[in-house]
Amino acid sequence: MTRPAVRIALVLLLVVGVATAAWQLQALENRRLDGVRQQDTLDAVRDQIGHAIDDSRTAQQAYLAQGQGLDFWEAKFAEAMASLTQGLAALRAQANEQPAAIEALDAADRALKVYEGVDRRIRSFVVNGTDLMAADAVYEDGLKTAGVIRTSVEQAHAALVGPARTGYDERRLQYIIAGAAAGAGILVSLLLLPTGRKDDPEVELHAPEGSLHLNERPGRIDPVAVAVPAVEPVSPTPIAAVPVVEASRRATPVAVAAPAGLSDETLDAAARVCTDLARVKDADELRDALGRAARLLDASGVIVWVTDAAGKSLKPLLTYGYPEEALRRIPTLTRETDNPTTAAWRGAVTEFVDATDTAPGAIAVPLLVPQGCVGVLAAEIRHGREAAVATRALAQIVAAQLAVLIPTESA
Repeated sequence: MTRPAVRIALVLLLVVGVATAAWQLQALENRRLDGVRQQDTLDAVRDQIGHAIDDSRTAQQAYLAQGQGLDFWEAKFAEAMASLTQGLAALRAQANEQPAAIEALDAADRALKVYEGVDRRIRSFVVNGTDLMAADAVYEDGLKTAGVIRTSVEQAHAALVGPARTGYDERRLQYIIAGAAAGAGILVSLLLLPTGRKDDPEVELHAPEGSLHLNERPGRIDPVAVAVPAVEPVSPTPIAAVPVVEASRRATPVAVAAPAGLSDETLDAAARVCTDLARVKDADELRDALGRAARLLDASGVIVWVTDAAGKSLKPLLTYGYPEEALRRIPTLTRETDNPTTAAWRGAVTEFVDATDTAPGAIAVPLLVPQGCVGVLAAEIRHGREAAVATRALAQIVAAQLAVLIPTESA
C-alpha cells in the first residue's frame, strides 16, 4: 500500500464509510425516538379509555343510590362516554395497517353500543322504581359489557405497540454499525502503514479437526465433560501446559530481551491476518488465520475462550497447537477460577505470566464488544516475549478482530 493513489482511495473510502455510518446512526436514533413517542401516546390513550370506563361504571352504580339524582349521574355517564369514544377514535387513527388492531377496535365499538343500551335500560328501571332489576343490569350486563370493551382496547393497544417498540432493535443495529465503522478504521489504518510485501510460509496446524465448532457457535457448545486430572510436574516441553496458565508460574522469570518494536514485515503480516479474519467463510480459513496469528505472536499454542449464554463461564471455542489429549483436559472456567485467563475476563484487561526456566510465558487478552467482555484470547509465548509491548500490541489487535466474530446475546 505504498502507491499514493491507492492510499488516497483508501482514505476517501474510509471517510465515505464513516460519514455513511454516522448518517445511518442518526436515522436509527430518530426512528427509535419516534417509536418511543408513539408508544407513550398509545399508553396515554389506553389510560384515558380505562378512566372513562371506570367513570361510567361509577355513574351507573350511583343511579341506585340516594344523592344528587338521576340527571346528575346521567350527565356524568355522558361525559365518560364522550371521553371513551374519543379514545377509541384516537386508537383507530393509529391502526391504518394493523388488521389485529382494527378487529379489536371493531369489537370495542360493538360492545360500546351494547353498553349504552344497557345504561338506558338501567335508567328506565330506576325511573319505574324497579330497583332490583336495575341492580341486576348494573352488576351483570353493565359489568360484563364494560369488561368486553376493556379487553378489546387492551388487544388493540398490544397490536399497535408491537411495531412501535423498536428501541432494542435500533440500539442493536447502532452497535453493529459503530463496531463495523471502528473495525474498518483500524483495518485501513493498518493498510496505510508503509510496509513491504512478503508472503507468509504455509502454517501447519496441530489442533484436531473437531475442536473448531464454527457451525455450532450460536449454541455455544460445551466441551466434552471430563474430570480434570491432578496437576503433574511441569515438563520442559511447552505443549504440556494447557493455556490456562496457573498464576504460581510467575516465579523465576527468564531474563530474555524482548524485541524493541514491530518490523515492517510483522505489521504487513498482522494487517493480512486481520483482513482474513474479517473475511472468513468457513472453518478452514479461520484455522489458517488463527495459525498465522500464532506465528506472529511466536506462540506454541492458542485458545480462544468465549462466555456461555448466561455469561457465567468460559468455554474453549477455537484452538491451535495442542494435541487431542491435551484438549480433553481443558476445563470450563468460572468467574471464581483463579488464573490469568479469568482475571483478563473479569477485569477486561490484558494479563500475562512471565516465563520460567521450565515453562513458557503466557498472555491473556480480553475480547471486548460494546456489551462487555465476551471471551479471552490466551496464548503461550515462546522466547520470553510475553511482556514485550510489541507482543501485547499484536495480541490486542488480533483479539479486537476476533471479538467481532464472537456471537453475543442480550438479556
